[in-house]
Amino acid sequence: MSKGLRRKPGRVVRRKLADGTIKEYQYAAYKRHSRVLADSVIACIRAYRRSPGWDALAASTASGYGFYLRHLEAALGDRGVAQVSRRDIITIRDGIARTKGNGAATGFVRACGAFFTWAVDAEWIGHSPVHKIKRLAGGHLPAWTLEQAHVALSGLPDHFRRAVILGLYTGQRRGDLCAVRWSAYDGSVICFVQQKTKTVMVLPVHPELKAELDTWDRTAVTILTDARGKPWKANKLSVTLPLALRTLGLPPGLNMHGLRKLFAASIADGGGTTHQIAAGTGHRTLGMVSLYTRSADQKRLGAEAVALLPRFGARRIRS
Repeated sequence: MSKGLRRKPGRVVRRKLADGTIKEYQYAAYKRHSRVLADSVIACIRAYRRSPGWDALAASTASGYGFYLRHLEAALGDRGVAQVSRRDIITIRDGIARTKGNGAATGFVRACGAFFTWAVDAEWIGHSPVHKIKRLAGGHLPAWTLEQAHVALSGLPDHFRRAVILGLYTGQRRGDLCAVRWSAYDGSVICFVQQKTKTVMVLPVHPELKAELDTWDRTAVTILTDARGKPWKANKLSVTLPLALRTLGLPPGLNMHGLRKLFAASIADGGGTTHQIAAGTGHRTLGMVSLYTRSADQKRLGAEAVALLPRFGARRIRS
């Protein structure tokens, strides 16, 4: 048997021709088999996905890491994992940035960082090639504006519109929005456990959200459903919503996570504290809340600062 081939049982198909004769067709008994090198990037990623560290990831995080690690497999899959350099990661990152934007490039670096950190701990490699790779400017997903939200709500098909409404009034991550069930809603609050942080959330329902929820059809166990009435898959919603928004003339880059930022910024604009915002979003630390609300805080605090200025007595200069 040739190297790289494995035997398969031969298959013979007999057909009766128009003249009554029987003709046999024989299919190949061998199929080429590609071998994965034991120390390759692909082998290491497979080991990572079988590890307790992978099992401990939230479902949404594991899905995101899996998506971005496919870029690493495609570019360097057969390379020895110990031979991957910092330059290799930067080259792939920059290629993603050119085609998909800086946010996707940041996601790739984050996934690689987790993967190579695990590989060091598991003694596949001696050091991580992602160490001290800087995040590209603008790598954070943009927040929506109120004007953009109004355009979306007035022009989107209903299955997209409902996702935007639920995101606007709850400020939750896309995975939680897609997973929350009708049974979690009792007419006044929505109760669920966040997938990423395992935080128990009890969210009072805004009157406008209640007015919407109480009229929506319940075609599935989940509140949000796609155009077929089936539960939304978080990744599919993330891919298709931006395309629908572009047809309304809205800029690229807007997605479900930007609604979470608008939720936080809107509360900050109304004078809410970081602790109040964190209670609504479910953040365990205030660092990300501060990032989400930085522009709103600057505007509000700047206005307060200007109001404290004395009258300097500046006179109008006449020519």
